Amino acid sequence: MNGSSPTPSPTLAFTAAASDPASRLHWVGELAAAVEFSPDPNHLDRLAEMILPFLAQSRFVRFHTRYFEHELGHADPVLADLALEAHLRTLRAMVGLGEPVVTVHTGLDPSQPVHESTFMDNLARLVAHGKDLGIVVCLENLRCGPSSEPANVLRWAERTGAMITLDVGHALGSEAARDGRFPAERFVDLFADRLFEVHIYGREDDQGHHPIEDIVPFRPLIAKLLQTECVWWTIELQRPEHALATRALLLDELDQVVPPSHLSHCEAEPYSAFPIRSRSAALGPRRPCFPLNF
Repeated sequence: MNGSSPTPSPTLAFTAAASDPASRLHWVGELAAAVEFSPDPNHLDRLAEMILPFLAQSRFVRFHTRYFEHELGHADPVLADLALEAHLRTLRAMVGLGEPVVTVHTGLDPSQPVHESTFMDNLARLVAHGKDLGIVVCLENLRCGPSSEPANVLRWAERTGAMITLDVGHALGSEAARDGRFPAERFVDLFADRLFEVHIYGREDDQGHHPIEDIVPFRPLIAKLLQTECVWWTIELQRPEHALATRALLLDELDQVVPPSHLSHCEAEPYSAFPIRSRSAALGPRRPCFPLNF
């Protein structure tokens, strides 16, 4: 997926979750160009009901299984099987709703013991089922634990057929970046051929995610991202003022570095709200942002 010329300006999505209050879902629906939605694994029967309002507003939607209680690689085989089944049910519930792309994890709950071989077996089964359904499964890097090591993430993705979601805040806060042996920009280089999505915000610590306050330190990373074919960036911030301010900084930066010829027809014309920045922005809400190559 590594490109020789800059990619078109990416879609900038906001997050939403089944657990969000109605007020948050409302402002996301009003102000987002696209949405990354985290379902409730215990109420997947309500997924369509929660997604359809976004689709009715012509919002692109992708999915994000932040299932802390469902560790795909759990050392207890019974719990690992239950986790896999929760993820498989999620794929089946996604069919026909928005973009056929989901981001999954291992190590979200560090208190749960993980067997690498179990995780890889279950991820491979999830990827295979996704392929049968026309859904791309992406693996996300984390800030701590084995998933924070970029070489692990790439190895797991290559061996199971998964694509990769690069979480920039996790990369910046990882031990690999903090000790200087693997700066965040190198995560992009390593993941480039499998990079399908980005989560972008200022930083993550034990208090949560923080907005970008100064775009300058992010410029080298943004430049590298724009050399890949990844055209979906999720601004992973809960508070509307943080999400909107970070999006404004990113849009200003992208307006300066993405040539006008790389903007879609929709972006080249004046738009009264917030443009969808994607190479296929004019295709409508239920088309993938680019061809899905398994």
